[in-house]
Amino acid sequence: MERTHQTSEIGRRAVLGLTGGTVLGLLAGTAVAGNDQAAADAEAAGGVSGVENVTLEQIGRYESGLFDEGGAEIIAYHAPTQRLFVINADLGGVDVLDVSDPTTPEKVGAIDAASELDDVSSANSVATSADVVAVALEAEVAQDPGQVGLYDPETLDRLGTAPVGPLPDKVTFTPDGTRVLVANEGEPTDNYAYDPRGSVSIVDVSDGAAAPTVSTADFTAFDGKEDQLRKRGIRIFGPNASASQDFEPEYVAVSDDSETAWVPLQENNAIAEVDIDTATITDLMPLGFKDYSLAGNELDASNEDGGVNIQNWPINGILQPDAIGAYSPDGQTYLVTANEGDSRDYGSFSEEAEVADLRLDPEAFDFDGIEGIDSVEELQRPENLGAKGVTTTLGDVDGDGRYEELYVFGGRSFSIFTTNGTRVFDSGSDFETITAERFGDQFNNDNNEHDPDGRSDNKGPEPEGLTIGQVGDRYYAFIGLERIGGVMVYDITDPECATFVEYVNNRDFSVDIEAAIEDGDAPAGAAGDLGPEGLDFATAEESPIDDPLVFVGHEISGTTAIFRVTSDGNADVPVGSCSTDLPGNGRKNGRGNGRKNGRGNGRKNGHDKDRGNGRGS
Repeated sequence: MERTHQTSEIGRRAVLGLTGGTVLGLLAGTAVAGNDQAAADAEAAGGVSGVENVTLEQIGRYESGLFDEGGAEIIAYHAPTQRLFVINADLGGVDVLDVSDPTTPEKVGAIDAASELDDVSSANSVATSADVVAVALEAEVAQDPGQVGLYDPETLDRLGTAPVGPLPDKVTFTPDGTRVLVANEGEPTDNYAYDPRGSVSIVDVSDGAAAPTVSTADFTAFDGKEDQLRKRGIRIFGPNASASQDFEPEYVAVSDDSETAWVPLQENNAIAEVDIDTATITDLMPLGFKDYSLAGNELDASNEDGGVNIQNWPINGILQPDAIGAYSPDGQTYLVTANEGDSRDYGSFSEEAEVADLRLDPEAFDFDGIEGIDSVEELQRPENLGAKGVTTTLGDVDGDGRYEELYVFGGRSFSIFTTNGTRVFDSGSDFETITAERFGDQFNNDNNEHDPDGRSDNKGPEPEGLTIGQVGDRYYAFIGLERIGGVMVYDITDPECATFVEYVNNRDFSVDIEAAIEDGDAPAGAAGDLGPEGLDFATAEESPIDDPLVFVGHEISGTTAIFRVTSDGNADVPVGSCSTDLPGNGRKNGRGNGRKNGRGNGRKNGHDKDRGNGRGS
């Protein structure tokens, strides 16, 4: 696996703040200038590296043989049996891998939920406790209530089931193992004739998996308060939808004491706080916007600009996180989000457009601040912003049919928030800057075809999944980039000054995916690991070897990768330079709660073609 270390310019950005600082801006704390030995060690190991306090080394790989069929999606490690449970969408269930020797993972069984249970179409997520494997099961009709299947991790026998809400999208155990939390996304029908309520199911298994009880945290208390919520910056925009219908829970993170959960409402650009004991939504936190015109927040906004062109543009990113994790350095809990972005795109309703399709107000744009652009007409050329995907639901500030502001899907980053919703860090333009340096002409490629720069007009590298792990006294975030692939590693021990550690990606761009795999007879994994979806972390104590492990499921190549996490053992390694006084500091350079958020008709979420109907690509 090839690895290259960061250039001195990136190090200078971290130390001197030439393009911004930390929190929602700059290439966060990348390589510290002068740390030549760390960079040399990283280069020998393979990947783009900053300060080398941990290294990812791929030591194992399992191939399902399925290409672009969801052969390896969400994954969950079970330490007592040294097994890995992997969602296989093609099976409609779970592949069970023996990883007692992580260099040679072996399939030893499967949970075929779709054939074993009535009215189940697919398995969407899996989680484990010491004694139980929980699987989120979608109904044949997606708007009908789903189920959670509860299984013995060793025998794979079904111990029980519990009813949950429509379209259960993520399942998570509380750390004490007594309850299973399920994010029920509740997406509408394609014609929007029926839009079920989103909810969070709390399945109590403290009396055993054979006798579960279910409580539901829903959003009906917010019905009738839609205008107030929009003013706070929470998007509510489905046709004729109440708040409880419009909110679509995506993922779940839980506090260390098993009392509180945080649930991203992806399309709504908010996080819900849940009191687990009372099954009550106790807070809604708007996430605000990312100002791509500020230093440190550059992006490539066009797939027709001839290649890598990372620069500032007068657009705002709707963060819209998918995965979320919680961790507690020094006793205070923080939330880590992968800011994927998602649009609503249904047969009867779509919020998607391109900048070229909109009527822009020429008086609203400061062309003196946009290099090489002197007019709305130039701004809307395809090599500039014309091809960029935007939402039609935000930006027409005065309602005159012309757009004064532009809002795009996703942050192309990861963020760290306090539990009251204050953003203290964002990785800014890191992901595109790092992948551009690593892959050059292959920058912003897609995951199921060879299309260099093809994702620039959409959501770029598209961070989707993440996991958090502690190695020694330090905390790390491992973030998967769904489109170009690979895993970003950041030291997040200091939440306000997270620092880039390394980027690992084994993708082989010399393989023509369409000709060799889709239309040919090459194995599904011939181009490397494509489309990272779910990640999990095993501590050294949980691992079958002496080192921590990171597991990554890849939905396109159908492969499951296993990485060893090695450390130099020095907890005092300097990990970057952050200053809240630097320009572009992330606590200040977002757009707050969004003074115009929620305006317009709004429309609904479409599934990527690999995820089914309704979510935007």
